[in-house]
Amino acid sequence: MANKKTTIGDLAKITKAGFDETRKDRVKIRSEIDDLAMAVKSGFDGVDRRFDKVDVRLNKVDKRIDKIDKRLIRTEAMMVTKDYLDDRLADLKGDVIAIITGDGGRDKLFKTKLLAIIKRNKLAKESELQILLKLAR
Repeated sequence: MANKKTTIGDLAKITKAGFDETRKDRVKIRSEIDDLAMAVKSGFDGVDRRFDKVDVRLNKVDKRIDKIDKRLIRTEAMMVTKDYLDDRLADLKGDVIAIITGDGGRDKLFKTKLLAIIKRNKLAKESELQILLKLAR
């Protein structure tokens, strides 16, 4: 075979063919990148939709928690403390003991004086006075 010399025209054809091939590769790569970008965008769109649904649910949960907080504050405001109950029960216990012990003597004295007044003013028969006297004891 004979040695053929490469001319500038030949180099231009080779270079043009290389550029054409590179251009085709770039178009193919760009198409693949666009496809990948569309797939990624589709995936992110799906995630965004799910986050939107989660946001809606969280807003509903927040509203429910706010209602519960208001009810809890109202309940706490109406509650009494153990110390208050202890003090109140002690007061009532004292009142009951005073009624049972202290008023018993006063009550008997009242009944006796009342019977004496009824007898002195002759407001009841003797038999009725005897019945009342038995009740007063």
